[in-house]
Amino acid sequence: MATASVLAIEAPARQTQQPANPQRPVWKEYEKVVFRIFFIFFFILTVPFDPEYYIQWSNIDWTNPHIRDLGGLGGFGYRFTTINTESGIFGLASYVNWGIALVIGIIGGLIWTLLDRKSTNYRVLNYFITVAVTYAMITRLQGLTFSKIFPSQMPPLAETQLNTPLGDFVAQKLYWIQLSFVPKYEVFLGFAELMVMVLLFFRGTRALGAALAIAMIGNIAISNHVYDGGVHVLASFYALGGAFVLWPYLRPIWKLLVNQKDEKLAIYQYPFKAPWQKALRIGLKGFTIAIFFVLSAYLHYDNYEHDSYKIPARAGIPHSKGLYLVTEFRVNGKEIPYSPLDSLRWQDVTFEKWSTISYTVHNTFNIHAEAGRGKQFKDVDRTYESAGTGGGRCHYYYEADTVKQTLTLFNKNKKYVDERLHLHYERPSETRFILTGTDQYKNNIYVVLDKKDKKYPLYIGRRAALTYQP
Repeated sequence: MATASVLAIEAPARQTQQPANPQRPVWKEYEKVVFRIFFIFFFILTVPFDPEYYIQWSNIDWTNPHIRDLGGLGGFGYRFTTINTESGIFGLASYVNWGIALVIGIIGGLIWTLLDRKSTNYRVLNYFITVAVTYAMITRLQGLTFSKIFPSQMPPLAETQLNTPLGDFVAQKLYWIQLSFVPKYEVFLGFAELMVMVLLFFRGTRALGAALAIAMIGNIAISNHVYDGGVHVLASFYALGGAFVLWPYLRPIWKLLVNQKDEKLAIYQYPFKAPWQKALRIGLKGFTIAIFFVLSAYLHYDNYEHDSYKIPARAGIPHSKGLYLVTEFRVNGKEIPYSPLDSLRWQDVTFEKWSTISYTVHNTFNIHAEAGRGKQFKDVDRTYESAGTGGGRCHYYYEADTVKQTLTLFNKNKKYVDERLHLHYERPSETRFILTGTDQYKNNIYVVLDKKDKKYPLYIGRRAALTYQP
């Protein structure tokens, strides 16, 4: 790739022998071979081949678009296969499609070499594949960018997360909730990513955008590998694409800064002389601004204000948010005293201001170990609070009938989607709940919950006076 990209530089006349026609510089044979390989490689990584990608554009209701409609519009290269192993999800094997694309590039590049003996250079193709890589980075980055500027990618910590020991989170979840601790930093990262998009969009600043993509989003790729983040392949694309875009600039920069010699930057730019070419170029740039900058920003703002895609939209029981201690617990009429080792008795309960309830019990279950990504429509599928959490913490989405005072609980763990609890509730006061009904094992349960007045240093400030009460 390195050798291929350097082809975009036209070396100054004083340092190399000029070809007979300076308008058609002659590339070395190995340069042409390397370019052919990497042209095919990046073409596969950047151009959507799936017809469904193009069909989705016509399936969107453009009179009333939604943030979830833009998720797949950034486009992705062809996915040949997946390897369902730990390495295939988090490690080296997850790059299998890159490897296949490179193999196809090598084979295709060699065949291309046998068929094309006359071309002296590929300046035009190099220009357009660079543009393709650049715009692939822009369109794929917009969702992550604006979901940080309007902080919904890592929403504020839920009550259940504040009351879950750190050791009960998988590494991936720890990585995500670290940004929930500091929403202002999340916003800062969003504006940094927006800067990458803007710099990449213009020819004169494209090198700066590519360098920032390598430094910033490349770091995100490393973090996702360390924490099993799951988006490492996508993040790594920005480092790879940024290196491809930046490479032609490195030799002149080296000569200027290290060798301290004047150097003329000669990056070939397609002229777009014909009127239809100018109109097409302006139209495509305007379309990109309208969809991936303006519309995306507005829809993310609207989502943040009215229906954050990771938090249930349905409001919880009024004035119920908080941590509750289980002061009484009966199963089939028999009272069960508190024990941290009991597999049926709840230890504590949290209510969110939205329709999620969680409780801790000494029991084992399968963790759906992901960070709760995605833009789900249904509240029950919005699993940011529960995903990647173990330690006996069970999370439920609930639907409340405040007239009949009934609760229907739906397990948010994707591995237990059929699990239901049907409860009746009473509220003698705003700090007490009495729950009766059946649990997931069809046992009759009676639960008394009393709200704990718990202070969180994270929110009251580290300099505030606080007395710890276990």
